[in-house]
Amino acid sequence: MRMHSASFSIVLLATLSMLGVGCPPSAVQRTDSKPGTGASVASPSDPSQEKAVVVEHFGTVRRSRLSNGLTVVVDEQRAAPVVAIQVWVDVGSADEGPEELGLAHLHEHMLFKGTLRRGVGEIAGEIEAAGGDINAWTSYDQTVYHVVLASRFWKLGLDVLADAVQHAVFDPKELEREKQVVGEEIKRSRDMPGRYLGEMMFETVYRKHGYGRPILGTDASLAKVDQARIKAFFKRHYRPENMTLVVVGDVDSGQVLQSAQRLFRSGKARKKVAVNRVAEPTQRKLRVKLGRDKIQEAHLGLSWHIPGVRHADVPALDVLATLLGQGDSARLTLELKRGRGLVNDVYAYAYTPEDPGIFVIGASCASDKVLEVVKALGQEAGRLSSVPVSSLDLTKVKTMIESDVLYLRETVEGQARRLGYHQTMMDDPAYGDSYLARVNAVSAADLMRVAATYLEIEKLSLVVLAPEAGKEKAFAEADLRKAVEGGFKAVPKLQADSQEQAGAVTRIKLRGGPTLLIQEDHTNALVSMRAVFLGGSRYESEASNGLFNFLASMLTQGSVQRDAATIARESDSIAGSIGGFSGRNTVGIRAEFPSRHLAQGLGLFADCLLNPVFPDKEVKRERELILEEIASRDDNLAGLAFEQFTATLYAKHPYRLTVLGTRQSVAGISRKALAAAHGKHMRPEQMILAVVGDVDRERLVEQIKALFTGRKKKTSIESGPPAVMPLEPKQTEVRLAVKHRSRQQAHLVLGYQGTRLRSQDRYPLEVLMAVLAGQGGRLFVELRDKRSLAYAVTGFSLEGIEPGFVAVYLGVDPTRAGEAVPAVLAELERVRTKPVGAKELAGAKRYLVGTHAISLQKTAARAATVAFNELYGLGSQEHTRYAEHIMAVTPADVLGVARKYFVPGAYTLSVVGPQDKFSNFKAVTP
Repeated sequence: MRMHSASFSIVLLATLSMLGVGCPPSAVQRTDSKPGTGASVASPSDPSQEKAVVVEHFGTVRRSRLSNGLTVVVDEQRAAPVVAIQVWVDVGSADEGPEELGLAHLHEHMLFKGTLRRGVGEIAGEIEAAGGDINAWTSYDQTVYHVVLASRFWKLGLDVLADAVQHAVFDPKELEREKQVVGEEIKRSRDMPGRYLGEMMFETVYRKHGYGRPILGTDASLAKVDQARIKAFFKRHYRPENMTLVVVGDVDSGQVLQSAQRLFRSGKARKKVAVNRVAEPTQRKLRVKLGRDKIQEAHLGLSWHIPGVRHADVPALDVLATLLGQGDSARLTLELKRGRGLVNDVYAYAYTPEDPGIFVIGASCASDKVLEVVKALGQEAGRLSSVPVSSLDLTKVKTMIESDVLYLRETVEGQARRLGYHQTMMDDPAYGDSYLARVNAVSAADLMRVAATYLEIEKLSLVVLAPEAGKEKAFAEADLRKAVEGGFKAVPKLQADSQEQAGAVTRIKLRGGPTLLIQEDHTNALVSMRAVFLGGSRYESEASNGLFNFLASMLTQGSVQRDAATIARESDSIAGSIGGFSGRNTVGIRAEFPSRHLAQGLGLFADCLLNPVFPDKEVKRERELILEEIASRDDNLAGLAFEQFTATLYAKHPYRLTVLGTRQSVAGISRKALAAAHGKHMRPEQMILAVVGDVDRERLVEQIKALFTGRKKKTSIESGPPAVMPLEPKQTEVRLAVKHRSRQQAHLVLGYQGTRLRSQDRYPLEVLMAVLAGQGGRLFVELRDKRSLAYAVTGFSLEGIEPGFVAVYLGVDPTRAGEAVPAVLAELERVRTKPVGAKELAGAKRYLVGTHAISLQKTAARAATVAFNELYGLGSQEHTRYAEHIMAVTPADVLGVARKYFVPGAYTLSVVGPQDKFSNFKAVTP
């Protein structure tokens, strides 16, 4: 797998994911806007343009500036009946004053807590009732509120967002509750090593500028916030001239503009509020910071100051980051992960916000390897300015960046984020076109120049978050300084690198080969493939646990025709992505690439799937990586809570096992066992192969036949018939499992035995969980909005070939965990004793149908859906009947499954958190 490049994706990765604030599901790039075709002053005789000052056209994109200062950007896209609506407010955490720390992010929460027209929960409730999603994120430079929903509801979506960003009431009681919620968010972020490292890194790099302050704020700053202070911030920044409205999808731009004129307050535009950000002084010497925590692996980041997004060197810095740390054939991946086995993960990115940003190289590794890794990263950074990149690698990287636009075009959300970013940061929705031209103009000499200019050791900040010192010799900041300085001094004089939604699904069963599923979709030049087989932890025992995950990870680590490095290079050279996967019921391989590379991509896909050779060197390396991953999962407390939950819920069935396996079981998996599992479970005749995208069906069938049929069957290997698994006895008691971890937040999973994939109960159960767990759901409103008991609240039904489970997850303050469990049980009892109302039921069903349609925008999602549905016996067309199944659910159906599955006194409760904060937890558990 590879991380798509280009700078805005990195802005989100660095500031949102690492720093723990709300973030969109996928990143946005600067590429692929069309050049403008001219501007026109609105005609006074046209009532739809009455308040518009200027209307400009950029290909399909229309930008209007209203007399009140609001900028409106609309892109009419008809590929799917979906629309994305976003309001970009030009204020971020870097714009906060000394007494306003955390206010920008707190607005993200409070604007959904009621307006003059809508009460608490009604904003999210109205969107979810229309089958849509609503959320927000905060960065250093902007706050963004976004909705995606079926296009027939676009007027509702726009009305809700316009109401929220203009008419929030900031009720004092709701403010106090939401301050507690943000407090839990801060704790949650602090418990995640990657996010904690991000805060340490930005704090070290930026000593004066606002980018060095936490976006979430602090407990102390939140305590100072009252209604007067937050209203003053809102009045100052939330004004039309400070906002950009972006609408992308199946809409009419003229109608959108009319609605925007009506919904956003009128009046003449005022001058934007002047915010005087403090400039960051020039860094003149190396900075080193070491932190320690109760974690399993070390996380480290090397950061250098670089210019902001408008600087001419940004395209070259993006290319440099992609070359260094993005993609399976990136320099750092091949050298430090695959080559020397020093790191578990390694990456690089250029974070280029409005003001000067940073170039980051990051990694995670075992604690005893930190000094060696730091030295190696220093050496690789120093090498960039002295060793030219080959023309082959430079072309590959440019292809990767260019291909991002194809993946971005698949969703209206991605298009909207791209346009919003271009408009707010560059005042030019067509900026992507010139950016891509600059990327293509980058030379090997440019890369060496920017590396020499910016990646100097005097401008470096090295931050390490390491496990608490154990038996091994502890290192100090002085050791880290010596290691990185040694790396820069040890740069060898090396030579240049060597050259080296459309249509129905067609089902075809090939004789002696796979069942082939094809869905042609020519709206975008992409192809996605999924080959799936029965397998996974369902076919494992304690002794073999992790076998299929190990097998899946080895599929791209060497074949008869290609070694691991060749596979990685070939995938990246066609801007593709390929990798194995496994789960509870399945094992397989997936690939995505531009359709012009279909023949080459299909050949690579088939070779990895049919001819893996499991080289001893790669088996050893992959085992080490998996063992490190097993060790580090102790840092993911939510994941740990779910693992403990399934291990407690299931006494006999293999669903009790984890997908990764255990240290003991993985250590015992041999190359012979991997080859045997592949031969037994991954034969062509057992395969479901789904291909979705820009393909010609008849030609594709012939290509598949040539690659996957006519092979001799391996009679010496036992075949793999469907396994018959032991069923769990009916649970009749409460099962409690507790793990103590010294962290700031407690994680609870409360659940029951569930249903099968082929059971008719699955659809009423989905509706039931939507009633309970959405942003407007009962659990969210009761536990988070009303009682501030939890920051994270969700619930779902996970079906299996054998019965799965239905569960609720909460991230809570440990001191209030005892309150949370009875509150959840009370809501579950309420839903099993009283039928759901017609309005609530209708909203839940619309939400499920809407989100299902949204989730299938990407070819990769559709390929996976049709493949798994066929494998499980549901049929490749099952996704087309989903809405019918959901809309047929009645209140009696929901009440029936609630009574059937929410059995009083027969649930499993998994708790992970600090012992000293809930030592009396058993006493409050029924």
